Amino acid sequence: MKILMVRPKPSPETIGLQHVMMVEPLELEILSALKRDTDSVVIVDLIIEKKPFEFFLEEHKPDIFCITGYITNVSTIISYCKTAKLFNNKTTTIVGGVHCEVCPEDFDNESIDFRAVRNAAVTFTDLLNHIEFKTELPKGIFKKGDSLENTTLPAFDFRVPFPDRNSVSQYRDKYFYIFHDKVALLKTSFGCPYLCSFCFCRIITNKLYYQRPLDEVIEEILQIKETEIYIVDDDFLVDKKWLKEFIVAIRKNNIRKHYLVYSRADFIAENADIMHDLAEIGLRTVIVGFESFSDKELDKYNKKTTVAMYKQTMAVLHREKIEVFATIIIPPEWDKSDFKNMVKVVKELGIHYVNLQPLTPLPKTGVSFPDDRIIVKKTDYEKWDLAHVTVQPEKLTVPEFYREILKAYSAILFRPGVMWMYLRTYRPVMLFKMLLGANRVAMQYKQKIREATSPPAPSP
Repeated sequence: MKILMVRPKPSPETIGLQHVMMVEPLELEILSALKRDTDSVVIVDLIIEKKPFEFFLEEHKPDIFCITGYITNVSTIISYCKTAKLFNNKTTTIVGGVHCEVCPEDFDNESIDFRAVRNAAVTFTDLLNHIEFKTELPKGIFKKGDSLENTTLPAFDFRVPFPDRNSVSQYRDKYFYIFHDKVALLKTSFGCPYLCSFCFCRIITNKLYYQRPLDEVIEEILQIKETEIYIVDDDFLVDKKWLKEFIVAIRKNNIRKHYLVYSRADFIAENADIMHDLAEIGLRTVIVGFESFSDKELDKYNKKTTVAMYKQTMAVLHREKIEVFATIIIPPEWDKSDFKNMVKVVKELGIHYVNLQPLTPLPKTGVSFPDDRIIVKKTDYEKWDLAHVTVQPEKLTVPEFYREILKAYSAILFRPGVMWMYLRTYRPVMLFKMLLGANRVAMQYKQKIREATSPPAPSP
């Protein structure tokens, strides 16, 4: 069968990380690896492609159309499936991705034949056999009308094949993450052992945590051609024993790569020796979930960390010359003084790059607000991007809240000393990409300010 797999283009409404990062569609590469000998697979990355989706339908005339995405892609995914059915009503449409796994009800649509809700990396080949030969439908695959209420899901099976990275060979040199050029993705674990209330990641695996066998991870790294590897675990720095064995294995195999990983601040502060060894084998950047500089807020988020340890965290990272990208949550209770204090602390800690995320009540997480506080409709999926203000601020107007976010970004990212550091550290082309992307994000925020300031249109 001819299979067309697509990564959708983000909506113009989505305030996007896609402006400062664009990484390979790992989930589609994994599905491509599961095709049968009689199948052909084409992956189209519409974030990169200039031609419209319809062009690729006409060019490839697929028997099966597969698409994955996040909450911000829901409307686009449904639209693409409708288009595929209009093009050829015999085309089988399959939807997957983390949002489909947690909220399959959002994709229960006449244009969607199957939803991959559990263990897609294990059952995809069986699903292809079901479609072609009418074999039994694999457990964890929903058809129209199936729901979490009327369907029993199988246990999690975290086995995953090596991705078919050649399936996106035409795009590989275009993938980057902020200052990291030509980045490959690697997943060494699933889920997270922590229970932060705001986090959607822990919901995907129902709070379970699983690490892939070390020999399997090393074998996959040896197959990766790129020097830059972005390890997309929800939290890579978790298991000290596993990490020490990882370091030994990297050295034993004489692997020379650079790594970008996620971590909690407490692990870094409490494990300076492991951080030193990781830096020696190529760890270059850590995305750290600081979340807040208030112990009261950290307790509210069930973060299990303290503000006091952050100086130690940054001391370790500075000593090892590991760059930090900090994520910070902006709750609706903040006023201008809170923003000002956050910027002050970020500068004092020597943090140069931040991702400021308005606190967002993503579905089925531990964050919730009364309906009258929510200012973005649930079905405006493209705005649930962790960048839109979705909850009515308590002490500022919505335009003021957006302005404070924009001012904070400018004060942190574009200090003369930081810009000089960027120039000395990174290739000019990557700095240009970052500045161009940051400008596009700023323009989106300014548009949000204009929209929130403008009076509503009169009723007809």
